[in-house]
Amino acid sequence: METTITSLTPYYKNHKIIESYLILVFLFVFQCIIAQETYNITDPESLSDLTLNPGDVVILQDGVYDSDARIKFKAGTSGTAALPITFRPQTPGGVKFTGGLKMSIGGDYLIIDGFHWKGGFGASNFIEFRDGYTYSNYSKIKNCAIDGLQVDPDDLETGTSVKHRWIVLYGTNNTVINCSFMNKPSAGALVLVELEYNATPDDGATNTRCATVSHTISNNYFYKYAKIDETLTNAGDSETIRVGTSEFQNVNSNTTISNNYFVEADGENEIITNKSKNNKYINNTFRRSRGSLVLRHGSNATVEGNYFLGENVDGTGGIRITDSNHTITNNYIQDCITVLDQAKWNNGITFIGGGDNADVNCNSTSVSNGYQKALNITLSNNTIINTNAPLFYNTDKGSNNVTGTVSNNLIYFDAGNANSTDVISGDTPNSYTNLGTSLIYTGNVFKGASLGVTNAGFSENNGITLTPDDEIFTITGAAGKGADLGTYKPITDAMVGSGIGACFLNSLGANITATNCSIQVGETLNVSSLPTLSSDADSYDITVAANVSWIAVSNDTWISINTASGTNDATVTISVTKNETTNPRTGSVTFSQIAGGDDIVKTLTITQEGLDITDLYKLINTGDAGDPVSVDSYSKQEDTNGKTNFATNTLDKDINTQWTADDGAILSGDFKGDGEFVIFDLSKEYQLDLIQIATDDKSDPYGIQFWVSTTGTDAADFTKIIPTSGDLAITTSTGTRETYDQYQISANARFVKLISFGRFNADGNSRKSQWTNITEVEFFGEAVALSTTKFDVQNIEMYPVPTKDFLIIKSKVNINSLRVYSLEGRLIINQELKNNTNEFKLNIAQLSNGTYFIKFKNDAGLNESKRIVIAH
Repeated sequence: METTITSLTPYYKNHKIIESYLILVFLFVFQCIIAQETYNITDPESLSDLTLNPGDVVILQDGVYDSDARIKFKAGTSGTAALPITFRPQTPGGVKFTGGLKMSIGGDYLIIDGFHWKGGFGASNFIEFRDGYTYSNYSKIKNCAIDGLQVDPDDLETGTSVKHRWIVLYGTNNTVINCSFMNKPSAGALVLVELEYNATPDDGATNTRCATVSHTISNNYFYKYAKIDETLTNAGDSETIRVGTSEFQNVNSNTTISNNYFVEADGENEIITNKSKNNKYINNTFRRSRGSLVLRHGSNATVEGNYFLGENVDGTGGIRITDSNHTITNNYIQDCITVLDQAKWNNGITFIGGGDNADVNCNSTSVSNGYQKALNITLSNNTIINTNAPLFYNTDKGSNNVTGTVSNNLIYFDAGNANSTDVISGDTPNSYTNLGTSLIYTGNVFKGASLGVTNAGFSENNGITLTPDDEIFTITGAAGKGADLGTYKPITDAMVGSGIGACFLNSLGANITATNCSIQVGETLNVSSLPTLSSDADSYDITVAANVSWIAVSNDTWISINTASGTNDATVTISVTKNETTNPRTGSVTFSQIAGGDDIVKTLTITQEGLDITDLYKLINTGDAGDPVSVDSYSKQEDTNGKTNFATNTLDKDINTQWTADDGAILSGDFKGDGEFVIFDLSKEYQLDLIQIATDDKSDPYGIQFWVSTTGTDAADFTKIIPTSGDLAITTSTGTRETYDQYQISANARFVKLISFGRFNADGNSRKSQWTNITEVEFFGEAVALSTTKFDVQNIEMYPVPTKDFLIIKSKVNINSLRVYSLEGRLIINQELKNNTNEFKLNIAQLSNGTYFIKFKNDAGLNESKRIVIAH
């Protein structure tokens, strides 16, 4: 190389100093250039003897080598990001190791490229990213194949399974990419991310678990990991990939496992095991693999955009969840069966009710190898098709409540599909009740099966239609539900050797002509999801995982974003305004790849709750000092033998206490008994708008009535207001103490009488138990004004009744506002009236047939409601 240096004398006074400096720079650059050597070797064991420098390349002559030695790929000064050190054959796949040649990689920025291990005996750490205590960083194994490493017969013992790990990652920022791993017969994780030395450095004292590790395992092919006999030792340590260990589960691993292809990866029922923090599992395909992707230890995992294709092979599953703060979105699970093999562990989505501390802080050195509590789980927009036990609740390791949000998932069974089961099931009849009721369920849809439990967060949608798209399905009739995978399709056998796995082998391990052995990183754009949002104005962070440039556009005025474009990964803040109505609303943000690539488009669907009906009215019994509501009297309460289930517990704002009473025998010719009661004194007359009631967590609902009186507490003083027809109002909030049944009313009351008749079937025509357990009762409304003007519903006249297009309203007093509500409490019309009018026409032509309430107010204290019926 010829280099020319021009004197800077005309421009600088100190030209001699400058020239001397430039000469030094030139010598340094020249030294770096000439240090880039190419070494051609004919014996792999001679690699260990070389002293290598940044940019050097070591080429092993093509051929078959039967050495079983351990060679060391190390560098005296290591490589650099710009000048890595490479070890490769003459041609990709041109070198075949048949004797079980082992390798230690000790240094930074080292690349192993294009070798083929075929047969021979394995070892406990066959290829490891360390040389003794020298750990590799920023190093890479790519376009390599390991096929059929056997166990030395001399190592076999009765009742044991020899543990061989094929690839063991130490250090930080290392990569396994475009490799093929085939026909593993031995126990031991095929790829292991070892984090012991990331947790504590060589001094054995300093805790470094918070430091980021950041390995990458991508575009690899895993084929036929034989099922290890479960009766043998080490059988439970046979994952295809394991990221961490129980002891070091709180290391900030931040490992990405993406775009890998698993076929018949059966080693054990955990295909991938997450045992560390902040790992990502994105765009992988699992085919006929008997196991699940398992979040076993460690928090904050992301599981996004994966395909689980069981192809009706028994023992295939989807995702198993332990520990906390996981985001599981846009996954597609199809034709997985778990009837005979590991049925309680490998299902569509399996929740584990563990009991150990979750989300162990990275600064802690105290961890457990038990099962952590599963807390703050986001499970949204996943599609589960023809997979038995789509949502499975496992109490085998504990029945602690799982918390988080299950939203907008889609579950589908073909008519008569052999895999069909209830959507929700568990390892015991009460598993869902024991650990699944604390999750928040919203917007989930299903078709072709029974739900299996009572859960208002799921709705049957018979309008869902599936259209074949090669081996998967496109789905219509359920907008915003299920997985949004954009243009990403499952990986297939035909892709192996062309972007997936080693470039010189096909899916069965046969040699092919390698036409392009460059690293094949597909374009990705993944967007995390949001659970159903509260009605309040707020901001929420979502993550964009991408290797392309993108733009984001809000499609609704009530949604705004703080980052409208970016390149690669980003955190985007989504802000929403307050929903001022009781109606939930749905909007979206579209993320689009900037033109020039695969043109990936992802849509983030955002659902926001409407105002709770309680937000429309004033709570009377607040529980604060001076609360006006008290218990006037009751028929019975459980207060003997140390029991404290008092009637007053219904007003104490503690959902864990209750009023308990047992009713008498069923009346002759009746079905419900005569009931037990509590009479509440509101302290003065109120215009009641809403009553809500919470019961205990029994699985059967309660049959109740509410009566009101403005005068006294004799039976003749009361008028029944709930139910408005029939004998009983049947509660719906079964299985949980935290959910209220709400009854919107319009009645004046000083006294309210609650009568409960015990627990009934859902139809309310057969009593299951005479026992009543009411935890809380709350009253909403406004005190009747103490003024010389007595306002009541007689002050207001409306006609025609029923009506269809308009309503004439005449009032003896001026009105300055009116609101129209549905029976469910949804605000339909909100109208302010100028000049305090007392006669006007209200247009109701746009309202559907049904019953509504109109609430009238004025500045003098009018606060009245009237019921109308609309019949077009």
